[in-house]
Amino acid sequence: MRIKRGQLSVTALAFACMMAAVPALPASADEPTETVAKAQTQTLTVEAAEVTPDIARGDFKMSTYSDVQAPIPMTTPISSPFGYRIPPCAGCSSYHEGVDLTPGAGYKIEAIADGVVTDVGNPSGGLGVYIVIQHKIEGKIVSSVYAHMALGSMNYQVGDKISRGDVVGAVGSTGQSTGPHLYFAIRLDGTRAIEPMAWLRAHINSK
Repeated sequence: MRIKRGQLSVTALAFACMMAAVPALPASADEPTETVAKAQTQTLTVEAAEVTPDIARGDFKMSTYSDVQAPIPMTTPISSPFGYRIPPCAGCSSYHEGVDLTPGAGYKIEAIADGVVTDVGNPSGGLGVYIVIQHKIEGKIVSSVYAHMALGSMNYQVGDKISRGDVVGAVGSTGQSTGPHLYFAIRLDGTRAIEPMAWLRAHINSK
């Protein structure tokens, strides 16, 4: 088939016009629109916390702690107080160097403070079953005495270490005794007897 020169020219012109029109198309027809989302940001400012210095060990005091406790409750009845016996009792010493406490037979007796056993009787003499413990309290030597305890309730020997609250025996009536009770005494420097309950109150409540 032979194409005439005139027809070819018209076809070429039409093709050129079509190609020229392509760039004029809307951009949306060529490329998709890209949407960029920006997230909102927040800024948090934190102020530096004030640092509290450690409390010096020497400035810190515990108001509820004590090195000393009572051997039995402080509310226990006293059948014989410290000092001269009025009236004197038959077979008793005229001067009572401790107190007789009566919580009832078998009541557990506890050491008033840490210490070392310096004397025991199991039983021995007028004190019956007894134990003497030496303590160092507020830099001073103090001995505590627990006597007339029940047979078989005291199982310590001289030199044994004792901790505050350890059970040292049970209330009994051994030795020179008219009934179950604890003879309790405090001796300053291990020798000088003082009123034990007043001493206990002063040291249990000390801060």
